[in-house]
Amino acid sequence: MRMQFLNDPRGGASRWRLLSGNNRPLAMGRMGTRSPRDELAAVRRLVRDAEPTLRRDRDGSWRWELVADDGPEVRCPGAFARRIDARRSFRRFSEAVEQATVTAGPPLSREPGPLTARMGEPRR
Repeated sequence: MRMQFLNDPRGGASRWRLLSGNNRPLAMGRMGTRSPRDELAAVRRLVRDAEPTLRRDRDGSWRWELVADDGPEVRCPGAFARRIDARRSFRRFSEAVEQATVTAGPPLSREPGPLTARMGEPRR
């Protein structure tokens, strides 16, 4: 498991994503003012101390997210047909984040393409 940090070359908000052993995204978030190692530690603390918010989108799909006052914002990388699948996704993430290591990623592009789509931004 690895937490990959993605920098915006134009100075915009940096992001991170937690990738599984087979490079599937398990979670994503915006980078705060902390160093990558401190960000990972903050995400780990949040996962241990908070319950995810499960919400239903207008189309009926389910998502989870974790938000803390002055802490990291974490959300699932996709949508799920069933609430239980969203909860299972959170459980996989919470187990994986404890084993994660920090890695750097390619610059974050604002152009349409696979990277921006995986990071949860709409395609233009």
